[in-house]
Amino acid sequence: MQDTRSLVESSLLVALSVVLFLASHFLPLVGIVISFFCPVPLVILGLKVPAEKALLGAFVAAVLITMFMGLLGGVFFLFGFAIMGVALGMFGRRIQKASDIIFYGFLVSLSCKLILMALVKLLTGINPFAIDPDLLTKSLDNALAVFSDGYGETFLESMKAQVETMSRLMVHILPAILIAASFFDCAVSYVISEKVARRFKVLSLPSIPSFGTWRFPKSVLLAFFASFILSFFAGKGNNIGMLDVLSLNLKVLSMMIFLIQGLATLWYLLANFLNINARKWIGVMILVFSLLVPILSTIVIMLGFFDMLIDLRVKIRR
Repeated sequence: MQDTRSLVESSLLVALSVVLFLASHFLPLVGIVISFFCPVPLVILGLKVPAEKALLGAFVAAVLITMFMGLLGGVFFLFGFAIMGVALGMFGRRIQKASDIIFYGFLVSLSCKLILMALVKLLTGINPFAIDPDLLTKSLDNALAVFSDGYGETFLESMKAQVETMSRLMVHILPAILIAASFFDCAVSYVISEKVARRFKVLSLPSIPSFGTWRFPKSVLLAFFASFILSFFAGKGNNIGMLDVLSLNLKVLSMMIFLIQGLATLWYLLANFLNINARKWIGVMILVFSLLVPILSTIVIMLGFFDMLIDLRVKIRR
C-alpha cells in the first residue's frame, strides 16, 4: 500500500513538472514566472524518494517533454531544470544547512548548464557562447529606428554607444554570467521549494537564514584583488587575451557578490534601525530602488565590499 502511494505521488510530481515546463514555454509573459516553479516538483520528488527513483522520474519527464517539444526541448528540460531540482531534494535529505545545499546545488546547476551548452552545439551546430556583436548592433539600429521620433538624436547616439560597448563586453564575460545565472537559478528554486514544502507539510527543507545575515566568504576579496593584479600582466591595446578575460570575469563576479552582500547589509540596517521587519514590502521596495538607480547600486556595492573587509555588521552590533 505504501509503495502504491509513493508511486502515485511520484507520478503526480513528474506530471506536474511536465505541465509547468510546457506552460512556461507556451504561455506569454506569465510563462516567465511559471519557469521559476518548474524544478519545484522534482525538488520535492528528490526529497521524498531515493535518488535512483527521483532520477528515473526526471528522465521520464524529459521523455514526455521530448514527445511534445522534440529532442532539444527534452534536453533543455533535463539539464536546465530536472537534474538540478532532483539534486536539491537529495541534498535536502542529507544536509542540514541551507547554505551548503544551495552551494552544492549551484555546482550541479553549473555543470548541467555546461553540458547543456555542449549538447546544444552538438545538436544544432550553434555555439551558445558565440555572440556576434555586429548582429546585436544591427538589431539595435532597427529598434532605434522605431523610436527615433520620440527621442532626441543625442540620446539615441548615446544609447547606441553604450549598447555597442556592452555587446562587445558580453562576449568576454559570458563565463561570469553563466556562473551568476546558475547560482540565481539554484537559489530561487530552493527558496520556492522550501516555502512550498513547508506550506503543504512535505518533508521539510532546512530554512534559509534571514537575508540580513547573509554573507559570503572573505576569499571573494582575494578574487577581486587578483583581478587587478592580472590586469597589470594582461595584454595592451585592443587585443584581449586570456589574462584579460580572466581578470574581467573575476571582477564582474566579485562585483555581483559585493552587490548581494551590500543588499544584505542594507536590509540588516533597515531591520535594526527602522524596524523594517514590521513592513517588509517597504524594505523590498528600497532594495529594488537601490538596484535600479546606478549611483545607489554603486554605493550598495561599496557597502558590501566594506562589510566583507571589516565585518561592518559585527561592528555596528557592538
